[in-house]
Amino acid sequence: MATAELESSTVCWDGLAETSLALSLLPPARVCVEHHLIVSQKWQSRPRAVCRHLGLVLTTRSAYRCMVAKPFVDAIAERIELSADVRERAHTALQEAVMNAVLHGNLGLDSALRDDLAGMDKTHATIEELLLTPQVALSALRIDAIWNSHHLIIIVRDSGNGFDRKQLPTSEEWMASGHIGSGRGLMILEAFCDRLALLRGGTVIRLGFHL
Repeated sequence: MATAELESSTVCWDGLAETSLALSLLPPARVCVEHHLIVSQKWQSRPRAVCRHLGLVLTTRSAYRCMVAKPFVDAIAERIELSADVRERAHTALQEAVMNAVLHGNLGLDSALRDDLAGMDKTHATIEELLLTPQVALSALRIDAIWNSHHLIIIVRDSGNGFDRKQLPTSEEWMASGHIGSGRGLMILEAFCDRLALLRGGTVIRLGFHL
């Protein structure tokens, strides 16, 4: 599908930098799709009945290398009024959710690998190696925001296999372990969101904020 064939409310992002993403997300855009997903035909337009909506579809590679949360939340703030508190919490929570979706969803990495410096170095090397594989690098991640006068919902969808939440530690178990192992990302999200839901086996994370 050529860029010119995109719907008028759908725009193309080059996938290179946060600054170009911020420009692509400016109103009246409703859905922003990374160029690589369009040319590789890994994205198909889906009709949206909700007018208060903003979407971003990007590759795993760009989600890992670009800090997309801030320009996305800033773009929401161009469309609705966000308090400084909600804006900061939404930015922090979305960045954490995106990184979780990339690392544990699309890349399938274990949280335990990052429990020490040696593990972090190994994780970085593993990520760079995985991103050399087109099938992995071009796998999609989608962010959607919907809102009304009272609530903002941000949904992050990855292309991974999900996980069993029953295997994650409780907050008490996580604290007792010294803040290592699986579950740290969810603890961060629970701290910053007013509501949090994991759907479809963990491949969808829904972040909720009161306006």
